[in-house]
Amino acid sequence: MKKFLKITFVIILAVGMLYAYNIYSNGALVQTINNLKQTQITTTNIYKNSATENNSTQTLSAQVHSELSADEQKVFDIIYDGLSAYKPSVNIYQEIESDRIFELVELVLAEHPEIFWSKGDCSFSTGGRLTFAYPYTKNETQEKNALIENRAKEIFKEINPQGDDYEKSKAIFDYITLNTSYAAEEAENIDENLPISTIEGVFLDGEAVCSGYAKAYQYLLSMAGIDAVTISGDARTPTGNARHAWTAQVIDGEVYFSDATWGDGFENAGNSDFVSHTYFLMNSEEIEKTHSCQNMYSAIKSTAQKDYFVREGLFFDAYDLSGIRTKVKESLDNKELGTEFKFADSQAYEEACAQLFDNENIYLVLKSSDPFSNSIDTNRINYSCDDTHNTITIFFNYK
Repeated sequence: MKKFLKITFVIILAVGMLYAYNIYSNGALVQTINNLKQTQITTTNIYKNSATENNSTQTLSAQVHSELSADEQKVFDIIYDGLSAYKPSVNIYQEIESDRIFELVELVLAEHPEIFWSKGDCSFSTGGRLTFAYPYTKNETQEKNALIENRAKEIFKEINPQGDDYEKSKAIFDYITLNTSYAAEEAENIDENLPISTIEGVFLDGEAVCSGYAKAYQYLLSMAGIDAVTISGDARTPTGNARHAWTAQVIDGEVYFSDATWGDGFENAGNSDFVSHTYFLMNSEEIEKTHSCQNMYSAIKSTAQKDYFVREGLFFDAYDLSGIRTKVKESLDNKELGTEFKFADSQAYEEACAQLFDNENIYLVLKSSDPFSNSIDTNRINYSCDDTHNTITIFFNYK
């Protein structure tokens, strides 16, 4: 009898020690056992050490993670392991508020666009169990994953981005914008249309909302070895502020913000084949005129100055008729659909608008660029002025 009691005590003690260890290690024992029962969905490792390749001291993700506590980092890792392996739930033993846990779920999805089978739907019980909701079965997910990866590889071959990181980034930005339509109707019932908010919508259907644009752009940037993350927040629209998503990326060791959705901004104005680069490679000062971010990614800031306009010689300190005419001529020679200019301040911008459109100097520019009107209608002009960012867009009316 005494021997039986001794054995029972040892068993109870062992179980207690295992339970204590499990709590101490944030459920590592349970996670390990769960891992034995789960088969991870195999995805292509598109993420490289972009910090080294771009001479940046930290990846964008590392900058955000440096703001996380040790417990939050452990929870992030557990959530990622759970979602990437399509687990129905994971155990969390850290004392973290449920709202913060949900933010960490969003953070995982922001850093990993390849996890298209989750839109972040989950529930957290008081016992420490985080339960995920998936719109697809595991078999459906694996089939879609194979299609998406194959399509992404085909797109990458089609783009064949060459040159430095700027050239690669621009080629990918242009492709996403030109080959994706904004899913306005589906967006009205977005809970029933998961694909439009993920890379699935872009790569398989050619239509998406802002998060789909941003994640697909991030995904292809990562394939090119460019550090990037998806950022969510609010954006100012004609009808008020609305939830929105865009991209932070590293070029030449500096952080920039790009919004591929707004690069498609002229789609509904009859210029669906024109890519606007106003929201390509912006710094914090520029992007924050229309976009705001209050979540974890608000820590990412940019003071970079070499945006698209500077790099392409389309930035003007003052109104310059000769310089504008030269750039319009270059665009026409390259058979481009239009051209964009940016001015250093509102004074230079307003003078350019007045001279080009009020005083009709734009017709002089067009006629001198195409003197015999062989290519375009030089008597008709379509243009757009952006007072917020001091940019002018001129569209060409080809014959």
